[in-house]
Amino acid sequence: MSENFWKRLSLLAGYVALIAIFSLLSFMANIEIKDLDLWLHIGMGRYIVGHGFQVPSVDVLSCTIAGQPWVNHEWLFQLIVYFVHQWGGPEALINMQVVLVSITMGVLLILGYNKNKQLATIFLLLLVSLVYQTRFTTRPDLFSLFFFSIYILVLAFYLDRRWATYILFGIQILWTNIHGFFFLGPVFIFIALIAEWSKRHLRLPYEWNHIARLTDDEYRRLKFIFIMVILACFFNPLGVQGAWYPVRVFFELSSESKIFFQKIVELKPPITWGNIFSAENYPFYKLLILLSFISFVFNRRKIDIGVLLFWLLFLFFSLGAVRNIVFFAFAAYLAFLSNIVHLTLEDVLPIEIVDKKFVHIGSTILKIFITIWVLQFWTDISTNGYFDFDKYERKSEFGGVALRSYPYHAADFLVENQVKGNFFNDFNTGAYLVGRCSPNIKVFIDGRTEVYGPEFFKDYQKIWEQDNPEAFKEALEKYQITGILLNSVHDPIPEKILVWTQEQKDWVPVYFDHDAVIYLKDIPENQPIIEKHRQDLAHRPATPVDLFRLGVKKVIPYQSINRAFTLENLGFD
Repeated sequence: MSENFWKRLSLLAGYVALIAIFSLLSFMANIEIKDLDLWLHIGMGRYIVGHGFQVPSVDVLSCTIAGQPWVNHEWLFQLIVYFVHQWGGPEALINMQVVLVSITMGVLLILGYNKNKQLATIFLLLLVSLVYQTRFTTRPDLFSLFFFSIYILVLAFYLDRRWATYILFGIQILWTNIHGFFFLGPVFIFIALIAEWSKRHLRLPYEWNHIARLTDDEYRRLKFIFIMVILACFFNPLGVQGAWYPVRVFFELSSESKIFFQKIVELKPPITWGNIFSAENYPFYKLLILLSFISFVFNRRKIDIGVLLFWLLFLFFSLGAVRNIVFFAFAAYLAFLSNIVHLTLEDVLPIEIVDKKFVHIGSTILKIFITIWVLQFWTDISTNGYFDFDKYERKSEFGGVALRSYPYHAADFLVENQVKGNFFNDFNTGAYLVGRCSPNIKVFIDGRTEVYGPEFFKDYQKIWEQDNPEAFKEALEKYQITGILLNSVHDPIPEKILVWTQEQKDWVPVYFDHDAVIYLKDIPENQPIIEKHRQDLAHRPATPVDLFRLGVKKVIPYQSINRAFTLENLGFD
């Protein structure tokens, strides 16, 4: 068979692999809703709509920092998810995520696709997808990644078009009001300006001065676009204060705010000395670092310094926190494919390939192998799920809401009985309570770490993580707490806090289940609910399980286990 035949077959195998990757991507993006902060965004969107579309500049959600300044830089995202949720419920939010992810990856494909380097594009795109899935939660990060890709597309292909300025100006306004990472927009352009200035005024090694150099008109336009996107950052409800927000947060990172990076998983560094060689910790991210670095080594004579600066920036950005690794994955993909444009197999391999037919045959086999691996991976994850004791059936991890991630029965109780007041809650429960119970309930703490500040977070840790009843008692009095929700969804309730609360005569248990215990303070406002729902935990009968409906299914009775931990800690074995 001729070389042309194998070349066409290789291209066809590549198209099949791309279809498989994008199908897998759409399936993975259909992951069930289990993010905590989403509910705070929905609750805040409801607040903004209910107050005539006015975005508050101070906290209105908590009983602990009420009235404290709050730069709500995600207000537009909050409106979007509120209206989408109102329109179609959780499934509509998941569909929005699938569409947004698919378009973003489509833009990446356009940016990096090269018919002559198809195999590299496919393999890198697969790695990016596997890193991308770590952020498949309906959060404003998804919009930042979308704007990230659009920015690069416009700057790379359409800088010479007049409309590019207007497009980037409009995108920057949207980005500024959707996510705090909007500063990345001006940073992209600043990097491009620094790179172009360097090519024009510095003596760079090898051929760097001449690679991807802009014309004078493009250089002038880039400067003008930079000014315009900076101005676009001021189009937000708080003006200068809103535009300055990312800079302020950046400088706070070197202060006591580091405590958040030590305690919150997504803010921890992805690579440490303890896991740097581990294949279990972010292996695809590590592989992207290695491959993109090697691409610079092989292409060292024709490096675009703008691409190098871009790659270095996002490498350091990602090493700071787990949530940033997707941004580096995008940057590594673009850097790798930019570098290999100038390379041939002879540049990489120590031998000269005489018959190109063997190259196409090998490429075809590798693309088929990638397709098979993608399908196998898809099959493996599609079976992920758990038993839903409410419906007595298996729940897939794709589609719907992961109710096991939230104290949903406890929230139902609060909503159905219209409980009001200042509530103590743990860090992970706050955002969910805002989404489900606000404005009736003001929370003790939620996921807005930058608003609560490190000192308050330390006080919270002293209560919950150190299990300190004295600190707990002081907080209840200081913030006039009238309700306590002790969450037991993921971990047992701190024993000393639980026992101390149970022993207080002015705190009455009104709800107990696998997800939480709720106590209400014995005050007139709570009397009707206390009289109706008072719980005697010492003599509470076991929650029945329908063993006939359960049958012979192999399940983990996590609900019964959670209740048992709580009762045992109270001494009610």
